Amino acid sequence: MSSSCRVLRTQKPNKQKKSGKAFTASRRLSHDSNFWVRVKTGFRWALKTFLVAAGAYGVYFCYHFFTTSPRFAVSQVTLTGNQILQEKELLERLGPVTGDNIFLLNLESLSTQLAGHPWVQTVSVRKIFPKEILVEVKERKPYARIKLDKVYIVDNFGVLLAPETSAFSHLPLIIHPPSREEVVLGRNVSEDGVVSSLKHMHYFNQLSFFSDNPIQSADIDDMSRVTFTTGKDQMKIFMGLETIAQDFKNFMIVRDTLEKDKKSIEHIDLSFKDRVVIKRKENS
Repeated sequence: MSSSCRVLRTQKPNKQKKSGKAFTASRRLSHDSNFWVRVKTGFRWALKTFLVAAGAYGVYFCYHFFTTSPRFAVSQVTLTGNQILQEKELLERLGPVTGDNIFLLNLESLSTQLAGHPWVQTVSVRKIFPKEILVEVKERKPYARIKLDKVYIVDNFGVLLAPETSAFSHLPLIIHPPSREEVVLGRNVSEDGVVSSLKHMHYFNQLSFFSDNPIQSADIDDMSRVTFTTGKDQMKIFMGLETIAQDFKNFMIVRDTLEKDKKSIEHIDLSFKDRVVIKRKENS
């Protein structure tokens, strides 16, 4: 028994020594593993940093190239849709863009500059890469003349376009009461019955009744009444501005009755409620 006990005692220190060696080897293995994890992590961060820096440089290089290269300097401005406006006038309104970088052009600003012209109803400005700007203009249509401090051209919405010229002397004339407001081209003068007078002048001239004697002028007075006058026989038609739609309907009711002897009529007064007053020429 004593000898076997001695054997057991002598074997225990050997087991502890082997266990200590295994623990030391395990610590070394763990240390080596953490080291390589740190190396891999550092490499990944270094790679990400490099890629971000390379991407940023690439973006900067591309931006610098596209915004400074002569390949993208505007060399041509093409205008379409202008029939009355001269190309030179529109280009002056647009401002100097030739030589500017096409990527840096502010199309909204260019459109606003052109849209401020009285004759321009709508405008579209587009880039055609690499060097061209396309400007598409829709002009306002001259519809009538209006007499204010002098005679001007207006479109069918009542927008003042320009002073009268001989090219538009054939257009019907609206005579407006004197106004204290300053006359500004591009301003809408649709108040005080201008547009309704223009509209009903157009309605009248579409009728066969006026086919050989169209209305040429509309005189708006201070009494909220408009007087239409034909060009050939100087027939006058009186209508109230506030009741102009109903007055036109009243005329449509009686026009067939008046058709046969219309040349003998001096004036037709539609401004009374529920009745039409006809005055004939004295020699008829």
